[in-house]
Amino acid sequence: MSLYLRPAMPQDELFLYQLAYETFYEQLHAELWDPNIRESVLKMQIDGQRGSYAAQFPNADHGIIMLDDRPVGRLIVDRGPEVHHLVDITILKRHRSAGIGTVLIRALGTEGDLMRKPIRLHVMVTNRAKALYQRMGFRLIEENPVTWLMERPPGSGLVTAVSR
Repeated sequence: MSLYLRPAMPQDELFLYQLAYETFYEQLHAELWDPNIRESVLKMQIDGQRGSYAAQFPNADHGIIMLDDRPVGRLIVDRGPEVHHLVDITILKRHRSAGIGTVLIRALGTEGDLMRKPIRLHVMVTNRAKALYQRMGFRLIEENPVTWLMERPPGSGLVTAVSR
């Protein structure tokens, strides 16, 4: 298994749209909707998310998660001066629960440890990834009915000081 991250490029737009479509379709149970409105409502959700991320995190790094040279997801990280925000990690449904998210979050955690910066993320309360985040050292710092704000403080990982 060859897993790596590369910068998102304009030619990734169709993949990113399909990835977001699949994710929103699943999260919002779009199979239950009237087919006459399904496409337009999902497109509004996708466009709204894209606009919201661009407004909140204009300097974020957008990456494409590659597995064996095929795109399988996206990772958006905003590396701020005080905090790194894991804005979004989305993996195609057929590639979930294979350890991809764990590898990427562990790498981001190592980066946070080395930079001595906490990592924050928002997660929907219904998202099963909450358990993964908790195992990776993230703790609940703010709760509302729809999302949790979680933070992983620096030093929560395995990076230790090197002495000579």
